[in-house]
Amino acid sequence: MLQELPTENRAMPADHLKDEMQRSLDRVGRELEKLEILAAAMAAFSRPVPEYDHSFQHQRHLTASATVLRNRRSL
Repeated sequence: MLQELPTENRAMPADHLKDEMQRSLDRVGRELEKLEILAAAMAAFSRPVPEYDHSFQHQRHLTASATVLRNRRSL
């Protein structure tokens, strides 16, 4: 919003207008950055969740005994 010019700036209204426009463009730029982040999140969450394979055991070593682990490290 345009504010009333202080006395020392009344001779240069074009400069004041330029500053106001720059601030407005900065605000628009920040909003576009937020929109870009939200669009990326929407794209990431719009894909279906992959099927869960309960037979897959990625961390099998967590249930292994210490002897089994020691033998694996020596290989």
